[in-house]
Amino acid sequence: MADWPKPQFGANDWDLESTTRLADGFFQLDQLTLTHRGYQTQSIGPMHRELFIRTPAVVVILCDLERKELVMVEQFRIGAAMSDLDDSPWMLEWVAGICDENESPVKTCHREVLEETGLTLVGDPELLFTYYPSPGGSNELIHLFFAPCDASGVSRYRGQAGEYEDLKVHVISVASAMEALQTGKVNNAATIIGLQWLKTNQAQLLEGE
Repeated sequence: MADWPKPQFGANDWDLESTTRLADGFFQLDQLTLTHRGYQTQSIGPMHRELFIRTPAVVVILCDLERKELVMVEQFRIGAAMSDLDDSPWMLEWVAGICDENESPVKTCHREVLEETGLTLVGDPELLFTYYPSPGGSNELIHLFFAPCDASGVSRYRGQAGEYEDLKVHVISVASAMEALQTGKVNNAATIIGLQWLKTNQAQLLEGE
C-alpha cells in the first residue's frame, strides 16, 4: 500500500502576474492572471482565473454529551434558493460564522455560539480540521471545532437583526442526526463533514469507550 503522497510542487511554484477587482460588495471577486509549474510541461499559462474572496470562518459542532444531543441552527441560504434543485433554501447547519478582523478562530467560536444559540461555552472548543471547502475558485478556509455544551440553555430564535440574520435553533438527538446523514437528508458540506466525524468518534465521546 502506497503512502499518502506529498505534492510535487509547493507554495513558490506559481506566479501571480496581476489582480483585477471585479466585484466589491458583501463578498469580493477578483480576476487573477497567473502561471504555475506543470507536470507535463515546464509552465502552464498565463491564464485568467476568477477568485471568490472569503475571510476565514469557523464551524462549531455543539454537542451535549450527557443528553446525547446536538445544537444546530436553521436559516435561509441564497445559494440553495438559486439552485436547480427543489430543496428548501432553509438549511439545518452547525453554528458558523466569519472571523472578525484580528479575531482568532477560537474567539469567533465563542462569539458565534452566543450570538446564534444563546449558549456560553465553558471552555475553549477543540479544533478538529482546517480545510478548503471550494479550493477551485475560493480562498476560503474553514476551521471546524468540537465544543461540549448544555443544550438545555438554548434560545428558540436568534440572529443579528442588523445583518438580516434570522435563525431557528434546534436541539436534535445524535441518533436522529446519524439517521439523517445515512438517508441523505443532510445537504450541506460542513454539516456532512461534522456528522461524519461525529459518527467516527461517537463511541469514544458518548459511550466512553
